[in-house]
Amino acid sequence: MANQRLIRYLKKGGVIAYPTESCFGLGCDPKNKRAIEKILYLKKRPRSKGFILISSKIDFLKIYMQDFSTTEKKEMMAKWPGPHTWLVPASDFCPPWLRGGSQNIAIRLPKVNSTLNLLNSINFPITSTSANLSHKKSIKTLRACKNLFKNEVKIINGRIGAEKKPTTIQDFVSKKIIRK
Repeated sequence: MANQRLIRYLKKGGVIAYPTESCFGLGCDPKNKRAIEKILYLKKRPRSKGFILISSKIDFLKIYMQDFSTTEKKEMMAKWPGPHTWLVPASDFCPPWLRGGSQNIAIRLPKVNSTLNLLNSINFPITSTSANLSHKKSIKTLRACKNLFKNEVKIINGRIGAEKKPTTIQDFVSKKIIRK
């Protein structure tokens, strides 16, 4: 069932903090440049870093990425759902503020129940970046999130996953591991 209030909040440029595989993340509607700017400001994050998009369904990510063959899709789906982020060629419709100067976009279908519940309640992808200041320790608790962001973001209650470190990022074309 769609969460209409949360959908309106995100569409108007709201930013949320929510549980991910290994920590709390910050997310927003990837089409809303004002919301992206707010995340950059809150994290003190450079524009040159791209964003990860997460979704409960690959269909919601298709507009952001180039098309893939059936074989390539099977290869991609072999790692999903789960803590694996693919760096794929971006489509012409992918906003430049998501790519961070790259021609690629990072995408993931998470497995963590609290994240999936959130994504299923809105039925569109959101950005996913750790909820911390750039180059600082990841936020692991709801309380730490509230202390850092006060009323700047809407905090979604839930448990983080069991992963000890951020998700692996792998370039889909070259197969090179970008982050392990």
